[in-house]
Amino acid sequence: MNPAALFLATLLAAVPARAELDLGDADVPGEDAPLPDHLADSYAAFAVGDASLTESLRAMYALDYVQAERLSDSFRTRNPDNPYGELFLSGQLWWRSATENLTADDDEELAKRFDRHSRAAVAKAKRLFKAPKDRVRAEAYFVAGMSLGVRGQWRLTNGQYFKAYLDGKKAIKYLKKCVEIDPDFHDAYLGLGIFDYQAAVLPGVLRLGALLLARGDRERGLERIQRAIDKGQFANRQAASFLLTIYQTGEKDPAKALALTRRMQKDFPDSVYYHGVEGAMAAANGDMPAALTAWSAAYAALAADPVALRKKAWGVMCGSWGADCVSEGRLVAAEAWTTWALSAPNPAAAPGWTSALHLVRGFSRDGRRHIKEAREDYQSVLSDASAPAPLKDLASQCMRQTCDPKRLIALRR
Repeated sequence: MNPAALFLATLLAAVPARAELDLGDADVPGEDAPLPDHLADSYAAFAVGDASLTESLRAMYALDYVQAERLSDSFRTRNPDNPYGELFLSGQLWWRSATENLTADDDEELAKRFDRHSRAAVAKAKRLFKAPKDRVRAEAYFVAGMSLGVRGQWRLTNGQYFKAYLDGKKAIKYLKKCVEIDPDFHDAYLGLGIFDYQAAVLPGVLRLGALLLARGDRERGLERIQRAIDKGQFANRQAASFLLTIYQTGEKDPAKALALTRRMQKDFPDSVYYHGVEGAMAAANGDMPAALTAWSAAYAALAADPVALRKKAWGVMCGSWGADCVSEGRLVAAEAWTTWALSAPNPAAAPGWTSALHLVRGFSRDGRRHIKEAREDYQSVLSDASAPAPLKDLASQCMRQTCDPKRLIALRR
């Protein structure tokens, strides 16, 4: 082990993992496995534009995770030798865990499915490393690199920093090999761009791990991710989703985040998730009427289905923020916007709209220990005959026990 890696291993030995359930090593030997009996000219060609994968993305951004996974799995079962199916599924499961702020301890079954599909993606890709066609080999290195990169992101989320470094190191190796074979393999620049960006901006111990992988370059990272958006075939929408998160939480640039959100909405006009992101970014830009329109659309979509309202509310309000959603700054912003919205005419709003605003304002006040004011908001919800049952249930729970940030996260499901 080189001195830098040894130093990192020593440093992180004392850092407890957030999640008890660990993932093993996915990068097991696979190059010696025989090639498939029928070798495709391109495996990506089967995935790009596939109807079930396209509909799966629509379901994912509607936060219908069961339907999204079912559709993705239908592609995988129809194309058992194609590593893209496994990559798509593992990426989707990771996105769900990030959007719902889940660790492996929160949802062990999800973690196991993620582990299974990310392992299978690497194994199916590595058997193609010796394929005679450059295109197939480039695709194989791309899938292996992105799969290990996603595992690295999972590790970071679960506090397994040194193992994230190991997965990331292998991911970079494979992605560089991909663009060495084919410099115009634009999708690969998503993974390379993420590593560039994270190595430059991640704080503290996280940044140290990233710096051992590659020299940080924030600008190049952003340019590479944008290249994947503009020119990529398979990962262009995923690249846009990742860049959106960067604009929101890393760059703190709501204008760029709003523009990118509206670009994504052209592909996913019915996405309740993007309605929520648009509302948050419009408010951050000071465009309160646009925020009101977006949040009203998000609420109307949720209120039409009480089950969806309870299950999807966190993803809509907080999915793109993660745990930062209940940070001091976000809570202050939420109180300011809901206070404004409560005074704004909204005659076309779905029933219970005012109670939804009171509930969110109650959360934002409770989270900052303004308990008396929070209880007034919760009481407004409980007194509203038009308020949907899930809103009343949450208000009742927060009346009984203060909904501080930790409890708000616990109530997300």
